[in-house]
Amino acid sequence: VMFMDLAGHEKYLKTTVFGLTGNFPDYAMCLIGANMGVIGMTKEHYHLTLALKIPCFFIITKIDMAPDKVLKNTMKDLRAMVKKPGSKKIPYIISNEDDVVAASRTFSSGRIAPIFQVSNVTGFNLDLVRMFINLISARKDWDVFEKKSTLFFVDNTFSGISGVGTVICGTLTQGRISLNDNLLFGPDSFGNFESVMIKSIHTNRLPVKTAKAGQSVSVAIKFNDTKKKKFKRNFRKGQILCHSDIEPKSTWEF
Repeated sequence: VMFMDLAGHEKYLKTTVFGLTGNFPDYAMCLIGANMGVIGMTKEHYHLTLALKIPCFFIITKIDMAPDKVLKNTMKDLRAMVKKPGSKKIPYIISNEDDVVAASRTFSSGRIAPIFQVSNVTGFNLDLVRMFINLISARKDWDVFEKKSTLFFVDNTFSGISGVGTVICGTLTQGRISLNDNLLFGPDSFGNFESVMIKSIHTNRLPVKTAKAGQSVSVAIKFNDTKKKKFKRNFRKGQILCHSDIEPKSTWEF
């Protein structure tokens, strides 16, 4: 299980949108402070998951410090939000292990919105959250995607690193990447794809020899055409690393 912590503040909404669209999450977990209630950004983030069709469950935190009246109002507002037109989900309050098992079976369908009430101080209901996360299954069968030709979407780039060179980070959505593989990287500012060799691979900050579909990976690349000078502007978010079998073509879209 891999978690991606996304920003909750309005100022970093673009970062949250990028995290939801670029990292291909199976599920979203929305944290709500029991003492703060359902605020504007809570609704904004929930609507993002609806637009991207990502099943979302809710965790009400800090129930140990919220007055009963405030907690009731928070639950009331949350129920109203998930029932609204455009969502029309059934709020499902998780209070025991039977509720966890029942919710995990139907959660991926997007018909229910599981709601947990937890306290990080006392540890109340944290065991139910762990159990739920362990029971829900991945929505994508990555074993099937692993058999396809390599396709890697670039989320971030680092160039000019001493002793390493150019490093690209992102999500491997198809196939496998191994050391010394020769792949195509691009498109550049002219719409071309260039041949590169994989120098090193890191996943979860650990060096590996092979990465497979579904993993977030950092890859050090070396251009096979050493005569052509490379500039920092040649590396940007949105580029891809792929196998030549895919025969990539760049286009302008208006």
